[in-house]
Amino acid sequence: MDIFRKAASPPQYNQLLAVTVVRLLVIPFADGGWGDLLASFLLFHISFLIIRSYRLSRLLFVLIVAISFIGFLLDIFLTFSWLPTSSFFLLTVQGIYSFFFSSAVLLILKNILQASRVTSDTVKGGVCVYLLLGYLWALFYSIIYTLNANAFSSALVTETSRLRVLYFSFVILTTLGFGDITPVSEAASVMTILEALIGQVYPAVFMALLVSSYLAHRESQDNPPSIRNDSTLEQL
Repeated sequence: MDIFRKAASPPQYNQLLAVTVVRLLVIPFADGGWGDLLASFLLFHISFLIIRSYRLSRLLFVLIVAISFIGFLLDIFLTFSWLPTSSFFLLTVQGIYSFFFSSAVLLILKNILQASRVTSDTVKGGVCVYLLLGYLWALFYSIIYTLNANAFSSALVTETSRLRVLYFSFVILTTLGFGDITPVSEAASVMTILEALIGQVYPAVFMALLVSSYLAHRESQDNPPSIRNDSTLEQL
């Protein structure tokens, strides 16, 4: 039996897209105290929106929400130094959120591919996947940096900035290639290559197909084919 049941109604990606973008805008101002708390809450809210989008068995729903809440609490405790900043706690938080973002990418892609027709909300779901890939790879880079502080040419995670790792991730995803931060270790290099490949292929192929299918559907609605009633000719 599939533990992931079909959604009662098609998922709506407006809120997920909005929260994902808002967190990007908030992070530059989250430099301690309530700013860090807001950034952590928005990250937890993204994971909760992912969970809520699909109907799960009661036990699985409670279990996943509990895991997400534990990750949120650990993030808060580390932010306010209520726990020692150890690799174990950092990797636990990063692992929990990596699970949610990777699950979100797979679930949204599955829903989009199974959609009977492409709507504007389907396209928004595709945009959400692209943004979530940036967040997901930022978590991967954070894990690599936690395990090896010399994996990159400069520090990705600092006590005063949550933006550098996201900045690096989206620079690679969009293949801007500024070169101010570069991978040094083999693990960091491989993950950078994979993200750059996805950043090239996903918008060029998948998003292009979504947008073209959406425009074709809109055009078919605006210009419905004329219905011709063929009359039977009587032979005299």
